[in-house]
Amino acid sequence: MLDVDTLLFASAAARAGFLLIFLIACFISEARSAFRFWTASILGSAIGVLLIYNDPSYPYFSGTRGVVIYMILGISLSCVWAGGCAFFGREISKLRFAWMSLAPGVIYGCAHGLGASPDHVVMFTIMMLVGSTALAAQIFLFGSGRSYLPSQILVGSALATYCLALSVSVALIAVRVSAPALVEVSPMSDIGLALFIDQLMSVLTYVGLVAMSLEDAQARIKSLATTDPLTGLANRRGIESKTAALIALCSRARQPAAVLILDIDHFKSINDRYGHAAGDAVLKGFADRLSLHCRRSQDVAGRWGGEEFLALLSDMPLEEAIRFADKFRLSVSETPFSVGDIEILVTVSIGVALVDDHAAPLDHAVQKADEALYDAKRGGRNRVCSAALANTNPVNASRSPAVGRRRKGLGGVFASAKPGAKRQWKFARTQTAPSPSLPVVAPSADSRGGSPR
Repeated sequence: MLDVDTLLFASAAARAGFLLIFLIACFISEARSAFRFWTASILGSAIGVLLIYNDPSYPYFSGTRGVVIYMILGISLSCVWAGGCAFFGREISKLRFAWMSLAPGVIYGCAHGLGASPDHVVMFTIMMLVGSTALAAQIFLFGSGRSYLPSQILVGSALATYCLALSVSVALIAVRVSAPALVEVSPMSDIGLALFIDQLMSVLTYVGLVAMSLEDAQARIKSLATTDPLTGLANRRGIESKTAALIALCSRARQPAAVLILDIDHFKSINDRYGHAAGDAVLKGFADRLSLHCRRSQDVAGRWGGEEFLALLSDMPLEEAIRFADKFRLSVSETPFSVGDIEILVTVSIGVALVDDHAAPLDHAVQKADEALYDAKRGGRNRVCSAALANTNPVNASRSPAVGRRRKGLGGVFASAKPGAKRQWKFARTQTAPSPSLPVVAPSADSRGGSPR
């Protein structure tokens, strides 16, 4: 038989330890609001267990005492649920929180006051606890709205198991009511088993909550290291990390991949004329447009530095990449950026290059795309330029037929050469004119003999 005194001591000691940890987390953790709920949950469950054990009439409490005990247990479960909502950024329904907190005690008091048998009173009350526990498990297993953390599954599974144990208790009580001879459990064995299950599930839940917060903090740190805080796109480190896997995948699948380097024209003039806040708003808006333009599951987009962005397009030959880039260029030049009560017309220059089997494929492709971008800047800006297409391997081999006509709006001609010869993008001196009805960013000094950037 389980030693009840030992189990009670272990339960109290474990909760005291977790309570101390959670109290510290309430002040220093990024998830401090969640930990405040979880601290209240530990405190409530500890008080509930002590009240239950110290009552010689367990589990058939007096009316008032039973109401108090089950309300405390209900509050404990509702705080686990509310903490999960706060942790995952979900809205906490006050109505649901109140229902989960008060319903078990209210059901116990009403059933007891109406003269129901003790077994029926306990059965109806535990059924309410089953519902509350299921809701708490659901927020961790299905309600996070983001990728799962391993410890998150541990917490949800522990709560689901606890819900199952309560359901078994309801079933046993139902059997005992209908056929008393089938279920014969001594009161001490009953409380010992309940304490054992409570201790096991509580430890798994609280350990999971601590581990979950640590995993989330680690993920946040990694995200900060690889994400540009202004635009939300990958920064240079994040780009290098994401593109390595994508380039390797394209190489194995013998698919072409293209790199785009995009530079906002005359960005310094935007800062000088409208202020850095407006410049930041343009960068953010530009990043949003680029992200929407790219295929989210197939491409990588990021901020390469300053007003320069990079996109890696998988399974895309050079001709398609050029069309892709020019479509984006046109969308940027034709749709101004709204900053407060003003609209700023912006243009972008883009360099395009294919990824090859160079020892450092991204670095090599970026270098080629950057050279093409330099040509676009030197050629008048607001245009797409590409690096020479060399037939080197299946990864950068174009699957599209050669195009020998002027493409409308591209500002250049893709000329097809004789078989076996290199194909090259030749640029015409054309440039899209901005609308005269909108503020136009004046060229800075670098466009009058300085750097073409």
